[in-house]
Amino acid sequence: MKKLYISEHVRLFFRTMGGVLLICSIFAIFYWAYVVAQDAFSNPAYDSHGNQAIEVVVRKDDSEAEVAKQLKDKKLINGTIRFRVRKYFSEFKNETFIPGTYVFYQSQGMDDIMAILCGEQETEEKLE
Repeated sequence: MKKLYISEHVRLFFRTMGGVLLICSIFAIFYWAYVVAQDAFSNPAYDSHGNQAIEVVVRKDDSEAEVAKQLKDKKLINGTIRFRVRKYFSEFKNETFIPGTYVFYQSQGMDDIMAILCGEQETEEKLE
């Protein structure tokens, strides 16, 4: 059986490429974490120019998931999971949504919507 000898240059090349791959992987992980954190903890409005009144009805037996789904279906938030995660990490973590009929606008951010649903802030009527 013949032994295969790899030259020093080839080993150096593969070692260097392994290091480059490791650095790129670490960069990709940190970039992904940044994108996820920015998406979860920023407070953008669904549409910053949206001034049409959208009515949302919260019933006494509605869960957070049902309210979030209704908000997403009415195009007030971008994602139900994002909304629920944001609520979990906000000052409203232990608050429940107060049943009632609300008027929201697509120009309101998730924090404003949450504050109104938890009774911490009044809705602001906007004139068209």
